[in-house]
This record gives sequence, C-alpha cells and structure tokens, in this order.
Amino acid sequence: MRSEPVLALSAGEASGDLHAGNLLAALRERLPVRAWALGGPRLARAGAEVVVPFEAVSAMGLLEAVGKLPALSRARRALGQRFRADRPDLFVPVDFGGFNLALAAEARALGIPVFYYIPPKVWAWGGWRVRKLRERVDEALVILPFEERYLAERGVRATYVGSPVADHVAGRRWRPEPGRVGLLPGSRRGEITRIWPLLREVAERLRGERPLRFEVPLAPGVDRAWLGGADGVEFTGDALSVMERSELVVAASGTAALECALVGVPTVVVYRVNPLTYLLGRLLVRVPHVSLPNLIAGREVVPEFIQRPAAEVAEAALRLLGDPEAREAMLRGLDEVRSAVGAPGAAGRAADRIARFLEELP
Repeated sequence: MRSEPVLALSAGEASGDLHAGNLLAALRERLPVRAWALGGPRLARAGAEVVVPFEAVSAMGLLEAVGKLPALSRARRALGQRFRADRPDLFVPVDFGGFNLALAAEARALGIPVFYYIPPKVWAWGGWRVRKLRERVDEALVILPFEERYLAERGVRATYVGSPVADHVAGRRWRPEPGRVGLLPGSRRGEITRIWPLLREVAERLRGERPLRFEVPLAPGVDRAWLGGADGVEFTGDALSVMERSELVVAASGTAALECALVGVPTVVVYRVNPLTYLLGRLLVRVPHVSLPNLIAGREVVPEFIQRPAAEVAEAALRLLGDPEAREAMLRGLDEVRSAVGAPGAAGRAADRIARFLEELP
C-alpha cells in the first residue's frame, strides 16, 4: 500500500452524499487516504475534493432525468478523465445506480478496482443488471441483510455491512402515549400528493371509532401547504419522535417503514402510485412485499396496502389498536427485523472492509 492511497467516490444525490461522507470520514480515521469525488457538502466536509457537484446530475422524476442527460454525459466524461489523470487505488460508487454502473465499467476497463457501496436493488427489478454488477464490481457493500446472499448466489461478491437506518434511529425506542397515532405521508411532493389524501381519510375513519390524536412530521423541505387542510391533526418536525410516542403509525412505504420497525412501533404501510406506474410495477417487480420490514423478515410483519382504499387501511389500524394479541404478534416480528438488521455502524464496517483491501495492495 502506498503511503496515501487515493480513493474516488461517486454520489449523485443528497442521500448518497450523506452515506459517502460518513464512509469517507470513518475511513480517514483508519487510513491517511486522499479522496476526490462526484458529491456534495458531506463528502467535502469529510475531506474529499469535489470535482463534480451532485446538483449537476441529480434529478427527480423521468422528465427531469431526461433533461439532465447532457449534464450526466459531461460528468461522466470529466470523471473518466480524472480516472486517467489521477488514478485512484479504488473507486467507490454510492447508490445512483444507472450512472454509477456505467462509471464502474469505465473504471474496471482501466484496471481500477470497484467496491460498490449501496448497489442497485437488482433483487426488486432489473435482475438483468446482476450480470453488470458481476462484470463491473469487485465487491458490493450492501445495507439490507438479504442482499448478501441474493448477490452471492448470482456470482457477485457481497458483504453486508449493516443499515445506515440503524445509525439514524440509535437510542430511539417505542414509548407510546395512549391515543396518539402518527401519519407519515413521505418526503417528496409527488409522494405526499398521492398518499396524504388517503391518510387523511384513514384518520377521519379512525376518529369516528376511537378518541385519537393524530400527528404528522414534516420532513425537511416539505411545504405545509402541500398537505392542505386537516382538522384535528398536529404538524411537527421530527419523525423519530412521532414514532416513539405513537401507539400506531400509518406510513408510506420507504425508509420510514424500516425506521418504524427499528424504533419498535406497530405500523401499517401504504403504497400508492399513479395507475400506469402501478401496472408497470406489476410486470417488472419480482418481490412478494413492498415494505423493507417484510422484505427483511421474509414474511408479512407489517400489513401492506398497495393501491387499496382507506377503509381497509383503517380496519387494519383499528385491529392493532384494539387487539393486544395482534399487537404483540407484530412486536415480535419487529424484534426479528431489528435482529436481522443488526447493530449501528454501517459506515464503520464498510470503512473497515475498504481499509483491509487498501492495506493489502502492493
């Protein structure tokens, strides 16, 4: 290993920048590495030279993504030139699958090893991309327990390093206040526009059956106006605190569902997309569940309602609020999920694996 190994990273979105920044910070506690990256403020804070800012390439939605194609092409060209001018000892793409898989191919063609942190979710859809991972990636550092075996069975070397969500919820535990229900409509405008009317109707139905108080955390960047009017609903800013003090949470499918599971709060998951997206999903998606707790457990731990009416969601919620046996069964399932996810420290374990690799280089 040379005295100061060079690391290249690529994180094309804010969430990837966060994970990449945590990884680099942990790695620099172990080795004196120099890093350059496609990324943002978290990578810069961790000590990377940001050669392409992620704002140049990140996009929300298909139309915006099409508009970003020229910028994506420029970014790929700039990073490819940097591969040649300042050859890294290791390339670490982080999430941002389509772009980073192409960049990984370019790195491998130059003989640069590739460790993919948070690789594409090929187990959900796009199974044909497994071949690309196998050909372009030396090792995948995965953050969902079942991904390690799934990829290994398909010839991709993979290491489960833990979930960053476990770090985010560390120290948080369910301490419910009677009669309080959390409603989590998501964090993106399109998602909120689809999910919030459903959750609002669920709340109205529940209020007609039991004396309940409802709380909605507003994620950073969410405009209160997106949710319109809602009688009897309190809007707050901290989702984890809402999870801790709610008897029950009704949540949009996504990271929040896993956060609920790790906090330990009984949860009902809803998923609603536009009809065309739903029909395409039925054709393309090859997994039996949509929520992370159920995917991790390999069975239904939390009830899922995909494109279903509010009456069905409210019925499941009332059962969990009123049936101690159903609630205890779910709590046991959530314990299974927590055990499978494991302890906090995903970035540290990923850094350990990368440090071992760099130390073994001639």
